[in-house]
Amino acid sequence: MKALIADDDLALRFIMQKMLEGWGFDPVIASDGEAAMRIMEESEEPPRLLLLDWEMPKINGLDLCKRLRSVDTSDPPYIILVTGHAESEYIQMALDAGANDFISKPTNSGVLRARIGVGLRTLELQRRLNIANHMLAYRADHDDLTGLKNRGAVVELLERELARCERNETQLAIAILDIDYFKSVNDTYGHPVGDRVLKEFADRLSETFRPYDIVGRYGGEEFIAVCPIDSDQSFELFDRFRSIVESTPFVEDDLSIDLTVSIGVRILQGAESKGDRKILGLLADADAALYRAKHSGRNCVCVVDHNVTPFPEHDEMSGKQKTG
Repeated sequence: MKALIADDDLALRFIMQKMLEGWGFDPVIASDGEAAMRIMEESEEPPRLLLLDWEMPKINGLDLCKRLRSVDTSDPPYIILVTGHAESEYIQMALDAGANDFISKPTNSGVLRARIGVGLRTLELQRRLNIANHMLAYRADHDDLTGLKNRGAVVELLERELARCERNETQLAIAILDIDYFKSVNDTYGHPVGDRVLKEFADRLSETFRPYDIVGRYGGEEFIAVCPIDSDQSFELFDRFRSIVESTPFVEDDLSIDLTVSIGVRILQGAESKGDRKILGLLADADAALYRAKHSGRNCVCVVDHNVTPFPEHDEMSGKQKTG
């Protein structure tokens, strides 16, 4: 682990450097507070353990500590302020400035090593907490089985895309994709196989759609895609995925399972989003288009376009469909 030693006293820097090297650290040396701050700001992997002398030129250890603590981060360094002052008011000033610990000069090697041990344990607890928080944040907006964004996360991203669609007056395709006869997969092969089919279906979604498209799991065997499009691009975009699913069996050990997908698409024009159209209404339109695809023989794409009255108020569908 890297450890920063910031001290304007060459002899003390040398002694502390040798001690830290003997304890398995990789010391990084600074002769004043300004150099220390530059190391922390410019290093790709800045030191995690800091030993800062209080009295230094340019930026003293107390001010340096305050500057470092003003940086908004979930992974702050562990700071030990080193000084010749031992009075209680100095200890209070150091801790108020954000130091984790305080040690007086002359530095006793045993005490310093023990204090550093406390710092290492604190940094390790901090690392574990950050990992746990990251996992909680990931699980909050991702589907556990497929790894795709979950429904809530996609709806949140859809709000952003609608705002962009309105701002740029571009088109957006909102699609719901449903694996045909998926219940029979679970009934025939069991739910573990069904889960692996869902995971592979999700992987194909991620691989087929573009990096800037939003794909997620809508629920059960239904998935959702939000895609910026140009003119009449939507049908070809989704029919290409339909064709991939139809032509490539889902393989599980010695099983080869042929599946198809039905897709309902709602096309939104940027100008249209200036009205009262709500997200739930747009999703209902895509769901109604999916219903039409299912009742048109499945294995097809049904598109409802922004120029017609959306489903379900209008009985006729404008757009395209393809059956396999």
